[in-house]
Amino acid sequence: MSEAELPATPASAASNAGSNSRLLDLAATVRRRVEQYLAQRDQSWVLILSILVGLIMGAVAAIFRYLIILSHHFFHESLLFSSEGHETTSPATTVLRALLPAFGGLVVGFFIYRVLKLQGGHGVPSVMKAVATGNTTLSPSMTIKSSSSIVTMTSGGSAGPEGPIIEIGSVVGSLVGQAGRVARDRVATLIGCGAASGIAAVFNAPIGGVFLALELIMRDFAIRTFAPVVIAAVTASVTTQALLPNHPVLLPVPASVMAQIQPSFPQSFAFAILGILCGLIGAFFVRFLYRTHDFFSTLRLPMWSKPAIGGLVVGLVGVFFPGVIGEGYMFVNTDILGPAAGGEQIDWTIQLAFLFLVAGAIKIFVTSMTLGSGGTGGSFAPAMVLGASLGAGFGVLCQLAFPGSMPHPAIFALVGMAGCVASSLGLPIAGILIIYEVTGAPYRLVLPLMLCVAASSLVATALRTGSVYTLSLLRDGFDVDEAVRRREDPLTHIHVGDIMRRDVTTLRPDDNIARVLSALTATLEDDFAVVTSTGDLVGIISTRDLRGVITMGDLGSAIIAADAADTNPKVLYPDSLATEALAIFSSSDVSGIPIVASRTSRKLVGILGRYDVLKAYRSSAGE
Repeated sequence: MSEAELPATPASAASNAGSNSRLLDLAATVRRRVEQYLAQRDQSWVLILSILVGLIMGAVAAIFRYLIILSHHFFHESLLFSSEGHETTSPATTVLRALLPAFGGLVVGFFIYRVLKLQGGHGVPSVMKAVATGNTTLSPSMTIKSSSSIVTMTSGGSAGPEGPIIEIGSVVGSLVGQAGRVARDRVATLIGCGAASGIAAVFNAPIGGVFLALELIMRDFAIRTFAPVVIAAVTASVTTQALLPNHPVLLPVPASVMAQIQPSFPQSFAFAILGILCGLIGAFFVRFLYRTHDFFSTLRLPMWSKPAIGGLVVGLVGVFFPGVIGEGYMFVNTDILGPAAGGEQIDWTIQLAFLFLVAGAIKIFVTSMTLGSGGTGGSFAPAMVLGASLGAGFGVLCQLAFPGSMPHPAIFALVGMAGCVASSLGLPIAGILIIYEVTGAPYRLVLPLMLCVAASSLVATALRTGSVYTLSLLRDGFDVDEAVRRREDPLTHIHVGDIMRRDVTTLRPDDNIARVLSALTATLEDDFAVVTSTGDLVGIISTRDLRGVITMGDLGSAIIAADAADTNPKVLYPDSLATEALAIFSSSDVSGIPIVASRTSRKLVGILGRYDVLKAYRSSAGE
């Protein structure tokens, strides 16, 4: 038997076991040291993770966009067009165009609601709620539902990829944050990085993506949050452009057309009027979408079948108005921005303005049918197409009313996009920046965008509460803004009556010092309330006050509770906020605050100590 074949001796086996144990200990030590190093440099580690999120989302967005282009080419161009590129008008093609959205709705509905048994509703509000409440562990199943929106869009459903890509990015940010073992609030930052990366990659608009994430998801503009989100958005945008170049969402408007924008009163007035119209239409869009959702909720049909019904309605409409189904960007590029980009001379007529306005109304209807019936997809693209149609129609009317003094209707279309995004989605800053970046417009477009968005936001806010994203949460009794305020300062929402101690050791005004000292030794409380026989507050004695009495020796034996008490203490009431108590504790050295029944009654109902406030803060903040 060779030396290599000799069996291991007990001594050598023990030696090997010891070596393995030392290696495991060394690996554990290295891992612990690395985690400690990263914990000490939390911001640097989050920045590294934000780059990773940006890389992942840049690749995901490129794949997402490519699949939409590929499947749209197959379903629409290959099936509905002849080999010469002309649209076929055969009965079979017409039936196919009508049934294709229904088929897409059936596939999505059956897979999502029957096979996977996922819940309906928008995914973006779920992300908003999770971040607002600090519950930053997002389910990976959200990505499956979001990805199914590809089927909805390519089959003709009126939806966009922006909402789904925000959801996917948020999940990626959550998973990366958990894998990187960062604090919970830093996971929320990485969720924002994912949302910003998705929008930046889809639109090639990193600035708009950043502010959408800060405005919609995080509602936090602190520098500590801002830097990682910016890095992630830029990384995602560069990655997508490297993988899928030359696929702009909107056609660029020539500089010669942009030069028609003048800082004149008539043009400014026209853009402000357009903003008012966008506010009205945006509020109507939100209301109609949720009314449609309510209608489908009342139908006694399986949930998985409802998207097919909505798709069938969309398909029937698409037979007559094929341009406004799907994302709708093709309609905007071909019929609104295309003539401006090609320098075509258009005969501005009332009929043309009417067609643009009708296209906007149809977009509201088909989007509500698609999403309200349970189809998956985002409402960002429909809001942009709605704004473009409204803006173009209004621009044509302005050309007819004031020929030569108004810019091209394509300019009004771009401005209307921002106005409807602001009014229906509640994204005024992101709406301005995304349109500005996507169009590559000169700075002269900024003023019209700001005027329109400001007017539309004011009108929409006055007409309704909530946007497409927040109204579903408000219906469920959850206010995102309120939740964010609670997280920022939990004490502003805590009433003293909910955290005070009701079991209080009380003394009578004529109790002698022996009785007072007996109460002191019988309890761990630091404060004793002196009350009358009817329970009205006379004053409060703290252990600090008793030290002075004890040092008086025999002279102190003549002192009664009323003498030792502070007869003019600061008091609070059960409906007082905990912030008022914190202000008292911060400005004085009192250890307890007596709580009386009301502002007209001195009846004692409890005492609030410093620890009670601290405990309430920790509990409300989730520590």
